[in-house]
Amino acid sequence: MLKNIFISKVRVGILKTYLTDFNASFHVRGLVRELDEEINAVRRELINLEEAGILRSRKEGNKLVYRIDPTCPILWELRSMFFKESPIGQALTKLAKEIEGIKVIILTESYINQKYENKTDVDLLFIGDMKVRDLSSAVGQIEKEMEREIRFSAIKLEDYHFARKKKEPFLMNIIEKDKIIMFGQLSDLL
Repeated sequence: MLKNIFISKVRVGILKTYLTDFNASFHVRGLVRELDEEINAVRRELINLEEAGILRSRKEGNKLVYRIDPTCPILWELRSMFFKESPIGQALTKLAKEIEGIKVIILTESYINQKYENKTDVDLLFIGDMKVRDLSSAVGQIEKEMEREIRFSAIKLEDYHFARKKKEPFLMNIIEKDKIIMFGQLSDLL
């Protein structure tokens, strides 16, 4: 889908590289090797993305190195689009269509950064009135496809509202950190 929205497949490759890892930094030739694309196409798209305010460059030695510009106002929207297009995003879209009662699926900072700060951190939070047994089975299938363990939690909508009102630490840990709404909208939770 994104390759149909964005004009250049090189631009899509560059954005995917940077938006899935905010700490990524590349010089032109390094990115050419990473993407296996022509140097002029990569250079042109890096300049376009810098002019758009998504990337910024800095001289390091004799190389110009590009990084994400953290002040870009559309950064999280772009990141959300790329995660929704990724294998986990496609699997979650399919899951949301197959399992009745899911209102919202949140991909947490722990999954995005692939780092857990404590034992209660989860990768996914499902909110709604879904059958947990069906959900567990579907997530197990996604784990097999992705070849990765996925920590998840499911909560009913009324329990979500109660936990939010009480500022339950587990829930606040998810809500207050970076996250991507993979399915549904925040307004579905109000």
